[in-house]
Amino acid sequence: MRNLFDKVEQDLKEGKKKKACDRLRNLINQFPDDLSLRKKLGQIYYDAGFLDEAGKFWMLSEHENKEMKIAVELYRKTLSNSGNAILKDVVFRGNKAQLNEYARKVLTELEQDSLKKTKHIPDFKPKTRAKGNYSIPKNNQSFLTTVGLCLLVGFVIALPILGIVKLLELISLLFSY
Repeated sequence: MRNLFDKVEQDLKEGKKKKACDRLRNLINQFPDDLSLRKKLGQIYYDAGFLDEAGKFWMLSEHENKEMKIAVELYRKTLSNSGNAILKDVVFRGNKAQLNEYARKVLTELEQDSLKKTKHIPDFKPKTRAKGNYSIPKNNQSFLTTVGLCLLVGFVIALPILGIVKLLELISLLFSY
């Protein structure tokens, strides 16, 4: 992770803010419990003038200065201070038990607000697919089930065709005398 964080710093020095943001988002997906990544991404957005987006990534961090507090308040106001909307936007996929007390408190308050107002708490499961593991999901149907299903569909399709053929035979018999 340190190597990737160094690349983020290098991207920022070179003025490649979008690249740095993309790298940080990927790191957040890989290490969701590391709030320093969110904090760094929030700082990039703040420096770029996107205060509400900075507030989104600073949401789980204790306010170290007035700027952080203002950005988080702006972000909350942007989403009408809705716990449900904020949880859906922040998308925390980590283990809450590994967070500091402040972050756990914020998540708990958002969840309580969401439950109170919508009777639902958005829950985001960690991504389980390992990088580079792109296997095709196995089909649970057996060969005989597949063959049986094909025969049934074929019969349903053939039935009206056979009916039309028999109807034409009857009509030709009636008019042949």
